[in-house]
This record gives sequence, C-alpha cells and structure tokens, in this order.
Amino acid sequence: MSDQLQPDADLAIAHVLFIDIVAYSKLAIDQQKEVVQQLNQYVRDSEQFRRADTAGKLIRIPTGDGVALAFFTSPDAPVRCAIEVSKAVRNSSALQLRMGIHSGPVDQLSDVNERSNLAGTGLNMAQRIMNCGDAGHILLSQRVADDLVQYTRWRSQLHELGDVELKHGVRVSVVNLYSDEVGNPAVPQKLKQAVGRKPIEKARVPVRSQRLLATICVSCTALVMSLRFVPALPVLSNVWGHEQALEDWLHRTARKTSTHPELVFVAISTKSLAGPESAKAGKDRMLQLMAEHPFPWSREVWARLLDRLFESGARLVIFDLLFNPPNEGDQIFRAALDRYRDRVVIGANFDTENAFQLVSPNVNLIPPPAQYNDRVGYVNYWVDKQDGKLRAARFFTSNRQLAGQKPSQEERPYVSLVARAMEKLGRYNEVPHDFQDHLIRFSVTDAYQPYPIWEIADPDMWHSKYSDGEFFEGKIVIVGPSAPKLGVVIDNPISPEIKGPVMHLNVLAATMDHEFLRRLPVALDLLIVSVFGVLAWLLLGRIGRWLICLLSFLGLSVAYLLLAFLLYNLLEIFVPIVPPLMTLLGCGFLGFVAQQLHKRSHSMVHG
Repeated sequence: MSDQLQPDADLAIAHVLFIDIVAYSKLAIDQQKEVVQQLNQYVRDSEQFRRADTAGKLIRIPTGDGVALAFFTSPDAPVRCAIEVSKAVRNSSALQLRMGIHSGPVDQLSDVNERSNLAGTGLNMAQRIMNCGDAGHILLSQRVADDLVQYTRWRSQLHELGDVELKHGVRVSVVNLYSDEVGNPAVPQKLKQAVGRKPIEKARVPVRSQRLLATICVSCTALVMSLRFVPALPVLSNVWGHEQALEDWLHRTARKTSTHPELVFVAISTKSLAGPESAKAGKDRMLQLMAEHPFPWSREVWARLLDRLFESGARLVIFDLLFNPPNEGDQIFRAALDRYRDRVVIGANFDTENAFQLVSPNVNLIPPPAQYNDRVGYVNYWVDKQDGKLRAARFFTSNRQLAGQKPSQEERPYVSLVARAMEKLGRYNEVPHDFQDHLIRFSVTDAYQPYPIWEIADPDMWHSKYSDGEFFEGKIVIVGPSAPKLGVVIDNPISPEIKGPVMHLNVLAATMDHEFLRRLPVALDLLIVSVFGVLAWLLLGRIGRWLICLLSFLGLSVAYLLLAFLLYNLLEIFVPIVPPLMTLLGCGFLGFVAQQLHKRSHSMVHG
C-alpha cells in the first residue's frame, strides 16, 4: 500500500526513522539474511508502521543492512516506532540496532523499478545522525527533540549530547533518547569529545523558552495585581473597575431573595394626594380628613390607619415617614403609637446636607431622646461613592462613623428602621450587630407593588378589594410615599429607580432570609489572580499544540464563570471575575506569541 503513495507536491516534510544493523558486514551470509528478515518482521509488526501504512502515509526504503521509514503523519511517529522495535529486539543477541531520527524536507521519486523512493536532506540527515550512534542508541536531531519536549511524556527520556560535525562540515545538535526499557545511555564513541550529557529540560533552548513564559506570566500577573491599588488610572483601572458591573449583572440575572407575601406596601400615591371625591368624603373619617387638608394630612389619619390595620390582624406597621414638625392630630396619633407600641415603628432621618443632623419625631409623639426609643429607626442608606448606587444596608451607625471616624464600641448606636422592625418581630438577634455596610441580595423588581392608602380609607374598596380587612391578617405593612412628587427613589443594581419603602422591604426580606452577600478580602482576590497566572504558565508550558492550548484557556474561563455564578447563588460570595480572566487570557496571548516567535527564530538558527 505504501508503494502507491502519491503526495500532493514533490517536496514534503517527512519524519524519518533510519535503522541500521550493527556489525552487519561481519556476519556470515546466511546470518545476514536471517537478521534482515528478523528486522523486517519486527518493523512490520510495529503498531506505528501498520497505522501509517494502512493510511497510505508511509514510504519504506530497504538499505541492505537496515531500513529507512518516512512517516508523513505526526512528528512522534518515528520515535514511537523506534521504541516498539527496540523493545521487540532487546532479547535478541544477534540483532543489534542503532537508529537515527530527523524531520526534514524530502523529494519523492521513483527508482529504476518504478517503486517509490526518497531523496533529500530529511533522509540524509537521519542517516548521518544514525551513523553517530553505537548499538542500542536512538539518536534524534534537535529539531525532533524540540517538538517532543512540548509533551511531558518525553521530557525525562531526552538528553542532549551536544553539537557534532557531520559530513561536509555540517554541524547538528544530537539528542539521545533512552529510558530504563529502551535506548543506550552511554555517550556514543563518536561524541566522546562533545559536551557531556544534560537532560533536555535543562538544555539551552527549552530553558530560555520556559524562562520567557515565566517572565511574561509573572509580569502580566503583577500588572493586574498592582492595578487593584490605582483605581483612578485611565483605561487600565477598568480591569478591576468592571467588577462592579459584573456584580450588578449577577444581581439582575442570578437568584433573588424570595418575595415575602406577608410584606405589604401601603402607598401615599398620586391619587391619594389628590384627595377623595366630594361624594365619598363623608363616607369615612379618614377620607374626610384627607379631603379637608392637602398632604401632610392631620395625623389622625395615621392613628385611624393603625386602628384599621391592627383590628384586621396586621402583625406590624412601619412608617417610612418623618413626623418632625408638630401637626394637627399629634395627640391622637401619639395615643395610637402608645397603644400599639410593640407593633409599630416610625422613621428618623440623618440630614446629609446639614452635617448629618438627626431629624427625629417631634416630642408630641415620642418623648426625648426619641433616637433611642424602640419605636424609632433611621431610614437612611449609604450609596456607593463610585457610581451612586445602593447595594448595601447599614443596620447601626454612630456619631463618630457619621463624622468619618472609626466607630467606637462604647458609643450608643443609632438603630435603623429595618433593625427596629426585626426587633418588634422578635428576631433582633438575626440582625448583624456591627457598623458595617452589608451587601444584600435583592428581590425581583416587581416584588412589592403599592396598595394606595385611599383604597384602605374608602369603605367600598375596603370591602371589595381587601375583604373588609382579611387581606391584612398577619401582614407586615410599611407605609410610605410612591407619588413621584414626593421624590423618594433610589438607584440600585436591579432598577434605576426603586421607591424608598420598597427598598426597606428588600432589606427586610433579605435580613429575614439571611441573604447577605460577601466580597472576598483583598488578599484572597490577589491570590486568585496569582493562581490564574500560574495556571496560564502551566498550560503554555505543558500543552504543545496551540489548538488544544487555546481550548484549554477557553474551557478554564467558562468553568470559572460558572463557578462564580454558583458561588453567588449558593454561598452568597462575590469572587473576582475580570482580573483573573484578564490575567489568564493576557498571559495566554502574550505567551503564545512569544512561543511562536521563539520557535521561528530557533528554526532559522538550526535549519
């Protein structure tokens, strides 16, 4: 089959194995015939021979005292064939072989018998390298060794012998292949004067290549790590800056905090602010009060709302409202606050435009110091300074912290509205008792739709929509504004505008379900980046084929993205994504380019 090989071009690159029977001429004629037959049988029985021969990718040339095999498959085919033949003949005292392997150009032609033959430097160089060896040697050219050294399997078996001058003054680097099972570890007689053996891993070219890859990976990794500490650097700072965008993407696409059906938003809507129709105003005292005065209404409205909700079985009512200046109906509202003191929370506010002065409910409602009363909690959240978005909740704060100083444990802290709500629910111990901003997992954007307060005041709506109050049985109600004119909206990762009361419900739901998110310490972020730098170096150094290497880089990137998604979903952990992947892909790209340039320059030198 091999005799019918018809290449596409006259000149091709062949991977040549030249085998010679040592001391052939000293044997008797009948012995010569016997050893040649043995050699031919061992060669034909080789798996590499049969595979290439069946595929029509082999030319075999008898040389009288041996054979030359030209493989047109992979560079390691002649090496594997040599090992198979060596193992087959190692127990034969009569058949002593030496072998030479080289990859190079050959010209395919037909001999006088019109059988396929070869000529060219690829064949000649393999023969000359073989001639340098003694019995048992498997010698390779440096070009073949450079291909094999990319694979871990071969590295420990390759040993550099140094340069040797061949016919016509041609110098070539020769490598000896041997292991415990095959080959000859002794230095060939013709190379006794050459440089002593050195493992190919420590040879000049591979070491330079490995050092170059290590330098690239270390430099790239160090650059990415250093950018962590220069957030204002143009363009390059995006390597770490884009982390915020990816975290927000996870907020929007990954698992959400469950919607709690017991959480209800009673809203001061635009229609509520407009007041009831005159025909309906006389149907209910709440409607009458809302019609008599524009907002803010008499605080008797809120007292009557509390009565209506608690008589219906509501569990807790939270007011996301400030009751600072005295107003009509304060005494009636105070009586309601006292009556339901274990089931009601009202808001206070730190005035950010006035040195964080605390605006508390007026003294007619809550006796001073109101800020420490268990019915009062501050409504403030602190947005991210980088982009103004709200991602975290602070449950406790202090004067020192508000002044930009480190809080002291000896200070009496201010308590947030949500923390007070959890206290009234008997779950105060589940609130993080520190001064930190805690990242939360948000609920879906439409989790808590508003129920206008005018509907609760309207007897007809109270009966038809709320089943005379049965709807509010067991509910935790927050009362606050939804009308745009009241202007309480917050930018956050899941929506550019979220109503203030809905934000409180998101925080309350996350606190009840312990849905707090965590970022890793800076040291761990940097450790992950350095690990990806090492992985890039290992992949570049261990995988020789560029396509497999590329697929490995892409596969590792996809696997890490999936891991980041799972860690966010299951363990509430944000791991860095952009910096490690930038390190991996940056090292991979630069390392691949450097490898190709190095191989090209080395090929030009060693021809």
